[in-house]
Amino acid sequence: MIAGADIDLMSESFFANPFPILERLRTWQPVYFFDPFQCFILTRGADIEAFTKSPCFSSRRADALFGSLGMLGEDEATKKMVSVWSRLVFFQDPPRHTLLRQLVMKGFTPAAIEHFRPRLVSLVERTLEKGRRQGEMDVVADFAEPIALNTIAELFALPEADRPRFMDWSRDLLKPAGAGVGSDEARNAVRRSTNDMVDYLADLVEKRRAAPGDDLISQLIAGEQGHHQLAGEAVIQSFQMIGAGFVTSTNQLTNTVLALMRHPEQLRALRQNPGLLRGAIEEGLRHEPAVMSINRVCVEDTEIGGTRIPKGRLVYAMVAAANRDPSVFPEPERFDITRTPNRHMTFGVGAHYCPGASLIRLEIEEALRALLTLPRWELADKPYDYQGSNFSDRGPRSLHLRFARQ
Repeated sequence: MIAGADIDLMSESFFANPFPILERLRTWQPVYFFDPFQCFILTRGADIEAFTKSPCFSSRRADALFGSLGMLGEDEATKKMVSVWSRLVFFQDPPRHTLLRQLVMKGFTPAAIEHFRPRLVSLVERTLEKGRRQGEMDVVADFAEPIALNTIAELFALPEADRPRFMDWSRDLLKPAGAGVGSDEARNAVRRSTNDMVDYLADLVEKRRAAPGDDLISQLIAGEQGHHQLAGEAVIQSFQMIGAGFVTSTNQLTNTVLALMRHPEQLRALRQNPGLLRGAIEEGLRHEPAVMSINRVCVEDTEIGGTRIPKGRLVYAMVAAANRDPSVFPEPERFDITRTPNRHMTFGVGAHYCPGASLIRLEIEEALRALLTLPRWELADKPYDYQGSNFSDRGPRSLHLRFARQ
């Protein structure tokens, strides 16, 4: 048994390196009650897989989630925010989830993602030009953020002048999913960003109805037609895919670059054998996931790992811990780009597997491919720290690399 006072899951040191604490929990108390949020934390791979498949846990958790964070209220801004989040595909169970997922996935088929590759390659090359000239760059601000932002913006045909607004909105939108709203300022930012972004998208959707294109908003609008149960979903699901796509892609790319820097023998192996690139991507996803957890609400008294979970409790399944479970992964602490099989849980499990997983993989693939054309990477003499303040958003605030000018 671990005393609660010994476990701090919201400190800067935890987000900088959560894995020692997660290992302690997985070893000594794999189903742990985290008193500050009155929720349960799961850290063992088998428990998490069972959790994702159990009908005792529901994704229809918006009220429970916002209630646990002190964000429910009767004011119009709060009610509008909760209404929006309650309709997101990530917050649905079948059959509603199945219907919405079919709508969303039309824009993320393998063929659609591969069709986007040439545009992404061009975008990555333009983004890297500054770094090539200067011989140094912040991987976050100068590379990963512009790639992630402009990828999602190109797919949804967002006006270029408005794209920075989406970056600011997106930073706020992942906080509730990972319990990262510990102040009134953060709570107000989530309300404001949710409602401002939805208002903006509602206007953009109407413009796109009048003049459709080949973008994802137009595809969502087309998917609504003839299905009264999908009315208005173009706005709501655009909100979700844009909001979730930017921060996750930024952090996962940066985490993977940093992992390669920390393991120079793996970086050398990748340079010598570019065929290991996809293995490097999967190992980055496993070893340094940008998304640390998934969550559900318990809808029926049950047990996991011998621990009773009462109805109404939120449960956070730490996929970051499952990804280093020694019962699943031999030598789980070792970063190994040749690891196979590599059945990590970073994108979730089963019906709720991340719709944008193929797109994130493609972004990382083309970004790393371009970075590897630079002959030498070195960490510049500037510190990096982690911006993570919640269980769904972990990555460095900045990461300064130096390399030979070209």
